[in-house]
Amino acid sequence: MGLVWLASYPKSGNTWLRFMLYAYMFGPPAESIEVAQRIPDIHRQVPGQLPPADLELMKTHFKLSDQHPRLSETTGAIHIVRNPRDVVLSALNYRKLTGEGARAFTEGGYIRSFIKAGGDADWLRLGFGSWIEHARSWRSTDKFPVLALRYEDLKADPATGLRAMVEFLKLDLDEERLEQAVKASSFDAMRAMEIREKQRPVKDAHNKRLFVGDTKAARKGVYFVNKGASDQSLATISPRIEELFTEAFAEPMRELGYEP
Repeated sequence: MGLVWLASYPKSGNTWLRFMLYAYMFGPPAESIEVAQRIPDIHRQVPGQLPPADLELMKTHFKLSDQHPRLSETTGAIHIVRNPRDVVLSALNYRKLTGEGARAFTEGGYIRSFIKAGGDADWLRLGFGSWIEHARSWRSTDKFPVLALRYEDLKADPATGLRAMVEFLKLDLDEERLEQAVKASSFDAMRAMEIREKQRPVKDAHNKRLFVGDTKAARKGVYFVNKGASDQSLATISPRIEELFTEAFAEPMRELGYEP
């Protein structure tokens, strides 16, 4: 089928898509790095990446534009979108995990910045766009077919979501293999793999596992595979921030089928 992008705004379930498709196509991974080698991330190179077969899957957070890499080779995309409240809270967890900007922002300050820009300001500078710009760019293209998914629907019924991806990619459908892939890529299974890998620290861990973050963060209960929660509220941080977020994101959310 050629090159198919797994596209999303950051913290929207892209890693989950990669695990699900890897488990269906190749069987459950023994280590997370195997997923990165077979279904690479355009933003992160790891040693041992395998040459693509007839079907090449690759992760991207870039907004779709004429400047997106390898457009001439692209034959399709799977785009997943997530409620922006959950995106911003997951982004906060990620910053705690990696230490990025840990001393430079408060939770409230970060969310206010997200509201003002329509997304993470760093992500805009990297070419990912705002939350709604990213989704519009992929879902409105006529350059190639796009399978549009919502994180919340995938969470409610992962088997149906994976089946749709298998059919979109024109892979042979095997219900037993699909059931095994759903189990192998569950949040419990992925979190268990992350804990296991971070309990045995290795030199140059960045190149030895997909899950970023160090064992120090894991000991504090901060993981890459977070809660995977949906429909969270920002009122626990500040009722005013919840109001501001709703005002800013109401129309974009409705456009993608979310209740503000």
